Amino acid sequence: MSKSILAITGPTSGIGREAVKILAQSFDCILLLNRNMDKGEKLKQDLLEAQSDIQVDVIKCELSDFSSVQSAAEQIKERYTHIDCLINNAGIMTKTKKESPDGFELMMATNFLGHFLLTHELLPLVLNSQRKQVIVVTSNAYKATPLTPPFFQPKRFSSMKAYSQSKLATLYLAQELHERYAKEGLKTTAIHPGLIATNIFKESIPPKIEHLMFRLLKPIASTLEEGALTIVSAVDDPDTYAGVFSDKGTVKPVQRHGSDFETRRQFIDATLKELTLPAL
Repeated sequence: MSKSILAITGPTSGIGREAVKILAQSFDCILLLNRNMDKGEKLKQDLLEAQSDIQVDVIKCELSDFSSVQSAAEQIKERYTHIDCLINNAGIMTKTKKESPDGFELMMATNFLGHFLLTHELLPLVLNSQRKQVIVVTSNAYKATPLTPPFFQPKRFSSMKAYSQSKLATLYLAQELHERYAKEGLKTTAIHPGLIATNIFKESIPPKIEHLMFRLLKPIASTLEEGALTIVSAVDDPDTYAGVFSDKGTVKPVQRHGSDFETRRQFIDATLKELTLPAL
């Protein structure tokens, strides 16, 4: 029997870190795909101290930089023949417009385009495994605003609008994976982990209101552990969560823009063109 392998982006902080600490008990090998190698090595040591019989591989992957994504994927394909579960977890939020090395708005590049490319490159390994599972961490923010062409050259920038659109894009990625590959046994889940006051918000809000916002969010926000468990539950029960949207662990129908098939089709086609890929 081959060893079970988990690959996760954004594993060194927030719900990603909490989830991987729990999931390390269920897999033989953990692939940590992160941009900060020092934090990745520290997490590796923490995981090995807690469980010495697992293998942990730290791989540099800056999702906003397509060359870094390609390099990470090539390293993985050279070292491994399969991946049982891929978790697209990493995400950012910025308060000002920033560009990725490839010229895209940074949130769209990091939250969606980098994950799309990574998933495309690693999908053959996922389909070559026994579990065949992909988890996409998205957000209920997908409901806030539609994706409209030109999809990757917005005329005006709004932090919340750009973030919401990047999360709608990740939802479309999960839906596309399910429709195209469920017949091959792929189990894909889109997850909203809940409103969690993590470091993702620190870049997006003025320092003067940061403390106030966190204080106001505390009574209604989920904890890191609760957010992480929404990922863990989907990983542990792939059949229940296959092809659905999990809202804090509860299966719910997608609403508003999430059910716009025509726009999704246009957007996925535009993504393939931008990344010069023939298909997902």
